[in-house]
Amino acid sequence: MPEPLLYLKAMGAAAIVSAMFVLAMAGVRRPASTARINSACVLGIGLGLAVGYCVLPLRLRWPPVNGLDRFLTIVVPAALTVELIAGFQCVPCWVAWLLRMSLAATIPRILLHGSVYLSGSGNDWTLWQAGAALAVCGALSAGLWGLLSWLSQRSPGVSVPWALSLTIQCAGLTVMMAGYIKGGAAAFPLAATLVATTLGASLITKRLGRPENFVAPAILGIGVVGSFGLLFIGRFFGRLSTGCALAMLLAPLLCWATEVPLLRHRKPWFVGSIRLVLVAIPLVVVLVVAKRDFDRNMVPLLGKAPASIFCLHREDRSR
Repeated sequence: MPEPLLYLKAMGAAAIVSAMFVLAMAGVRRPASTARINSACVLGIGLGLAVGYCVLPLRLRWPPVNGLDRFLTIVVPAALTVELIAGFQCVPCWVAWLLRMSLAATIPRILLHGSVYLSGSGNDWTLWQAGAALAVCGALSAGLWGLLSWLSQRSPGVSVPWALSLTIQCAGLTVMMAGYIKGGAAAFPLAATLVATTLGASLITKRLGRPENFVAPAILGIGVVGSFGLLFIGRFFGRLSTGCALAMLLAPLLCWATEVPLLRHRKPWFVGSIRLVLVAIPLVVVLVVAKRDFDRNMVPLLGKAPASIFCLHREDRSR
């Protein structure tokens, strides 16, 4: 069953470790380069996640046996590695984006490996259904990554990564109410470490006299991979509906609404606030719908079989 205090401890530990590491590593030598700050963010996120997941704790297995294991032991480390490589100044921009798009395209296949959808157990998709689903999901991930990166270059600021963090946090709550507690809990340290790392990077750039709206590309990339991966396993291995998953996944794109001439040249704090409010609207709607469905479908069953309600998801039946 959910343990709110434990989740708060995991979030706090992840946030503190990430922020302190970024501030310490980026401030060792001055002036710190953009590449150095980006690398500090990657390592800070990785260390914060490791600490946060140890506090929870999430019992991961190797080799991974389900979608959540593959997400945390393959997809997240791959995203950290890609962003670390992409942040080096000697790496051409096209190589960095080739690595990012390759990862985005392969995430759905990695997460569905060995599941009932692809295992040939009789409940799987046909070949064309599998190909279409993997292609659409990969395109969604790549498109979201590209559009948010473009926006971050046009109008930088902490609001875009914080919008992703808000999405991840709400996705975790929704996935939990959809019946997959362990999958939803994995969102909390990730959301906390993204907020803390963004704040740490902003403080470093401000202290060094750099533009205050600088945001390390690594934070954005890992946030996109995290939100997509969590919603994906919630949809295919939990009871999260396709509509709710899509609404939450695409909610950060509402940040683009501030690019209209009326808002684009306003003060950064005002633009950032508008972005977060716009993103929060569909997230709150989805949470309300998920809570209504939870109260209607899950609560009456809690007194009858509390130990089994939240563990009967598709990934357990795929082995």
